[in-house]
Amino acid sequence: MTVDVTVGLCHVHDFELRSSTSHENPFLVKLSATFEHESGLRIEDIPGFHDGQDRWVVRFSPLREGIWRGKTRSQDPKLDGIDLPPVRCTPNENAHVHGRVKVSPRSSRRFVFEDGAPCVPIGFECDWLFAFHQRRGQPKGKPVDPAVDAFEPVLDLLINCGFNYIVTNLYAHTGFSDPSLPWVFSPPDLFPFGGTNDAPDHTKLNVEFFRNFDTMMATLHRKGTIVHLMIQVQNKQVKWPVRRSKEDQMFWTYVVARYQAYCNVVWDVSKESFNLLKQTGSHDYTLSRIELIRKLDAYNHLVTVHDTESSSWARTTFADRACDFLCDQIHLEGDKDFPVLRSARRYNRETVRRFRNQSKPYMDAEYGYELAEEVLPTYTASGRTRSWQDMLLWVWGIYVGGGYGTYYHSNTSWDLVKFDPVPSSWHRYKYLADFLAMMDLEAMAPDNDFVERGMCLAEPGMQYFVYLPEGGDEVIDLTAMPRGRLAKCTWLDTHTGQRVDTFTDGRSFTVTLSNPLTEPKDPCAVYIRPVRKSV
Repeated sequence: MTVDVTVGLCHVHDFELRSSTSHENPFLVKLSATFEHESGLRIEDIPGFHDGQDRWVVRFSPLREGIWRGKTRSQDPKLDGIDLPPVRCTPNENAHVHGRVKVSPRSSRRFVFEDGAPCVPIGFECDWLFAFHQRRGQPKGKPVDPAVDAFEPVLDLLINCGFNYIVTNLYAHTGFSDPSLPWVFSPPDLFPFGGTNDAPDHTKLNVEFFRNFDTMMATLHRKGTIVHLMIQVQNKQVKWPVRRSKEDQMFWTYVVARYQAYCNVVWDVSKESFNLLKQTGSHDYTLSRIELIRKLDAYNHLVTVHDTESSSWARTTFADRACDFLCDQIHLEGDKDFPVLRSARRYNRETVRRFRNQSKPYMDAEYGYELAEEVLPTYTASGRTRSWQDMLLWVWGIYVGGGYGTYYHSNTSWDLVKFDPVPSSWHRYKYLADFLAMMDLEAMAPDNDFVERGMCLAEPGMQYFVYLPEGGDEVIDLTAMPRGRLAKCTWLDTHTGQRVDTFTDGRSFTVTLSNPLTEPKDPCAVYIRPVRKSV
């Protein structure tokens, strides 16, 4: 049989189907497809979706090289029992694409990509990215110029700064900023339902909105950027359908059907879902959404819920336990006069506690807000906006504690989205990403008892990641280091990016690591591992 479709491994192909059958509501028509690989591997019941007029789509992403064959099932006879064109899955040729994000089989507290590549999220939250994309990154005030793409250069900027994980909303309506300003993207140009946000028709979905969102997802997929997709948000004035109504089920089903084929997606029920708890008095709705996502998602992407209960530090909630990883919003910075070093140690202690007490990855999404150098009228009055130096201290404390962080910048994280001028702090996250890339994080656990002053993540005898928020020298326990080997110490100034390698043959309980950096009082990190004596 002639193979009609060629798709790279972990890439996406849309099968377009047509039906002239009249439906009262085509968005409620059930359509799915099951694909079988020539080896017998099956992907069961991939849901399709209506894409306007007489068009339906089954979006498919093959999980193994070779020939795949698919067949549809639908309550519409013209969409039912269709043998889809065979698919030849070829090797993935995009070095940025590594398949789905998984929990590591080696360490339940760590992520890994489906192809086995390390996955170390360096998060960047941009809640209104979808609205920014609707205007191709162009400010409001005049029509969008289709010849200008200011969106993709922004993604390249973030990638070059080390950010590989975008936290964003599917939709939000209003934020904290004056909507008359050209760089404020609320309310967005496109709305996901019929009608308007003030007078929505929840029986209909706005296909134009989702087609635009498709192109954003496809671009992020091509660049290998993980999308942490918060399907709802409860405090941005969106008029969502009545919970558990037919329209509510239709919306959730549609979103999961439309975006599950993208291997770079991670599901999140709702941003700041503690609002769901406040509104409903229980976690039942949140748990029902987790269950629905898992039922519909044939690709088994990770599912989480952002901040299931307010002020939930030091504990795991009932809803957290249903998630594949924990995504919290923990603020431990105190007021603006609170000692920043004390805050950094608080963040580290909380992350270490999470690592010790739960057997799943931990992410602090929204640990603080960096005040931009160009101060614009947005969310800056809370007392939580801090300097880039403070934010760096906190995020390094989180990573050396065994967790992950997502960064907030006051000019890009809410409905005000302005990437120019580029903050001088951003390239310092590339220092973090490159430093962590040297390590086998899956083998390491936090243990600050190895050091006298700083913070430590270690695989005893094999590797040590030490963070010194006050800079200076450090005393470390290297008694587990193998005999006859040197310890190579790679020092990093987290402000300037300077790297210096030193060596020690000490194996005692109190080995002194002398800081060789040009600015020894800057916050710094050291990565220590054994090497041969001949180095």
